[in-house]
Amino acid sequence: MSKGYHSVHVLLLSDCFPIPNLFTCKELVVRVGNAWLYEPNLNTLRQKVNLPVGSCELAVPLKSKDHYSSNARREAYATILHSAHVYVCGAITAAQSIRMSGSTRDLVILVDDTISEYHRGGLEAAGWKLHTIERIRNPKAERDAYNEWNYSKFRLWQLTDYDKIIFIDADLLILRNIDILFEMPEITAIGNNATLFNSGVMVIEPSNCTFQLLMDHINEIVSYNGGDQGYLNEVFTWWHRIPKHMNFLKHFWEGDEEEKKEMKIKLFGADPPVLYVIHYLGLKPWLCFRDYDCNWNVNILQEFASDVAHRRWWKVHDAMPENLHKYCLLRSKQKAALEWDRMQAEKGNYTDGHWKIQIKDSRLQACFEEFCFWESMLWHWGETNWTDNATATLAPPVPIISGLLPSL
Repeated sequence: MSKGYHSVHVLLLSDCFPIPNLFTCKELVVRVGNAWLYEPNLNTLRQKVNLPVGSCELAVPLKSKDHYSSNARREAYATILHSAHVYVCGAITAAQSIRMSGSTRDLVILVDDTISEYHRGGLEAAGWKLHTIERIRNPKAERDAYNEWNYSKFRLWQLTDYDKIIFIDADLLILRNIDILFEMPEITAIGNNATLFNSGVMVIEPSNCTFQLLMDHINEIVSYNGGDQGYLNEVFTWWHRIPKHMNFLKHFWEGDEEEKKEMKIKLFGADPPVLYVIHYLGLKPWLCFRDYDCNWNVNILQEFASDVAHRRWWKVHDAMPENLHKYCLLRSKQKAALEWDRMQAEKGNYTDGHWKIQIKDSRLQACFEEFCFWESMLWHWGETNWTDNATATLAPPVPIISGLLPSL
């Protein structure tokens, strides 16, 4: 390959589109049928093609030095909220964790019109710059399914005011500064396995033509998991692997040896932190009482339970300005759901014993809805009108005090 002193053209003949993060659409000179002619940036292309798929060659060392880009104004962290306000608290706390890590990059959040003005105010107060988007429906998803609108993540590629974006899911904490990822190519992520990446933390390079590419094939590409992660893995088959510490999943795999479980617990609680990012799978910390991880009370979710990781999330929450705490209050329906799960754990006599813990979380007594008697919901539990996942916009909370069940 040329040393980069002379212009070079690359001609690709393919019935499929070229890998978009190796040969970018802004470098496309002309396309005729299945012939694609590019004039690539040789230095950038050389860096990428020297790496095998899923390479660890440029992986971030666990004891990396602080690294600061000279182009910070064109770099940002981003996340997305659509179809429900249930992740607003998570996004606010994630923003707090980014600032606590020492990063000063822009924080950008994509929201759709289901996110109320009240919740938008909380996100802005936490430091997020709001971009309102129109949702993108996954054409292969069932109506009202969890993955119906998750192709909205493709809108990230329309953030062309920035050259690099570190996308983060709203259910994670940044424990150590990860600004060094801005020096990494699109797509940079941890591996789910040998060939697939996890899109919960990933580096992307916004481009309107990449966005259009994603949209053009939305009806033909089949996602392996029915969601955006599977779709993106089909498109970006070349990607750069980073250590799992950069997106460490809160998950204890079935069959994990006790030593491995103990190692994970120590990593969740290490101070100063060893992990860069904790990704909270299962029931989210803000949807549990702060007293313990409520995943313990659901048999099929116990693999996601960790009181140490749970306490870590709440420590970051408590460091937020107090005016942001109200965005993490519990709805009456969620309180009823937590008590129902606790009662099922008690009936099953779960050996971990978390169901015996008396709840002291002040949010149990705070109510900001017209109907505050969540205890009576348990009389009807199991009926659709009580247990649906409704996401109606709520009025700004004016907490009042409701009763405290003796059994809690």
